[in-house]
Amino acid sequence: MKLRKRTIVIITAGTLLIGGVAACKHKMHSASAEERGEWVVDKVSKELELNDSQRIKLVEVKDQFIAVRKSMRSDREEARKEVLAMLKQPTMDREKVNAMVNQKIAIVSEKSPSIIDAIGNFYDSLDDSQRAELSEFIEEKMERHVKHHSH
Repeated sequence: MKLRKRTIVIITAGTLLIGGVAACKHKMHSASAEERGEWVVDKVSKELELNDSQRIKLVEVKDQFIAVRKSMRSDREEARKEVLAMLKQPTMDREKVNAMVNQKIAIVSEKSPSIIDAIGNFYDSLDDSQRAELSEFIEEKMERHVKHHSH
């Protein structure tokens, strides 16, 4: 259970790092995932004053997230059609819903070790001041997220 909680925390932090920074850029909402990812890499590289080695590790994080995103979205249109078809039925096909959910869980389970490694490699390459700045940034984003979504 501790490993699962740690995995969730690390993936959440990584997602907030990538997604949170991207959300700061107003014009990025219509950009592709790759363009947003590149923008994030540039922004984080500048803000944390990353060296070339650290930037390469951050690019690996971006690439891992984009790969998972593509895996998760590969059957998006088909899944939407299945959900809409299920909503037209008099009863819910629980087995089918569970199969759809389990398929996404399997992708996350399969991909999370490489994402965690990429995030860990990037994080471990940072010096103390860079880690502190990153931690402060993620904490601010989390607080804003909680305030924005708590009613």
